[in-house]
Amino acid sequence: MELRQKSVSVRIYRWLCEDARTNGIDPAALYETLGIGPAELADDTRRIAGDRHVAAMQLTSGWPLSWHRPPPQVVPWLVPFPELAGITCNAATLRGALHGYLRYRELIGNVDWVFAHERGNAIALEYVNEGDGRHAGSAFVNLAILAALARLYDPHVCIDDAEFAGRAFAPVAALRDMLGAPVAFEAAHNRIVLRSAHFDTPFERYNAPLAGIQRHAADAARERVRACSTFGASVEQCVRDWLRTSDDTDVPTDTLMQHVCTRFAMSRWTLRRRLNREAVGFHALVAQARLGEARDLLLNTQLPIGEIGVRVGFRSTSAFTRFFTRELGAAPSRFRDGHGDRWR
Repeated sequence: MELRQKSVSVRIYRWLCEDARTNGIDPAALYETLGIGPAELADDTRRIAGDRHVAAMQLTSGWPLSWHRPPPQVVPWLVPFPELAGITCNAATLRGALHGYLRYRELIGNVDWVFAHERGNAIALEYVNEGDGRHAGSAFVNLAILAALARLYDPHVCIDDAEFAGRAFAPVAALRDMLGAPVAFEAAHNRIVLRSAHFDTPFERYNAPLAGIQRHAADAARERVRACSTFGASVEQCVRDWLRTSDDTDVPTDTLMQHVCTRFAMSRWTLRRRLNREAVGFHALVAQARLGEARDLLLNTQLPIGEIGVRVGFRSTSAFTRFFTRELGAAPSRFRDGHGDRWR
């Protein structure tokens, strides 16, 4: 899977933007890098494309963030991801909880990788970053979550060999307290080793009926994420990025196709072939992109209908209204009025 087709949840950027403001940093550059606005942080379903996520991590690598929260307990880490929390905090055993995290971690993001190597009473966890110029922040957070999860099942679990690639990206004392173990930097790998005699001890708070319900919810959430990871979805997002950033959105479809081909470094023939595999046409994706962007602007801004039409590529308000009404069965003004409680 190409980096542009990988993604992370927008939820991880909420605390990052909040922490940036706390430290006197204007997150405007981050919004621009991510291709979103402040209002879009509230959309739990939104995903950030992998290439934008890598660029955002590079951008924020020098930010003086606090890194003093959350505490070593697992709950604060997983509050933004209730489906993943259900899988990992209500497993039959510690080993099952760790496997559940690795299996459903894409609910947070699937840009990077986490590998587990098991031997007796030890499980080594290694985190591999995608993209150059990344500091160890993503690796540290994911491995800290796994350490906190292990403590939920075994309060006496030992965390050994905690080492991270590159320089320390925050005060080492703060990172040590957050992980609950000594940490070393400038290492060859991002890894920790969990040692416990209770990887397979039944979890006394395990609720089997609830676990079945939580697994169903997590599977449904994972399918939604994977549906957004298709090549067609990546092309649609590319068109939406064009609509947001271009000064001339009313361009022929051929011009949009050339822009997409340039972005993905492929020929038109290859683009059509990739889309044919998913039984979707380029024109249909352009229409979906225009419609999706129009809906976001109607719901999240108070821009006039005519200006929204221009922003999504229509020369006249009437043409935009006909398109929107045909696709959604309601005129733009009526659609906005029906969701007006967003502005109350």
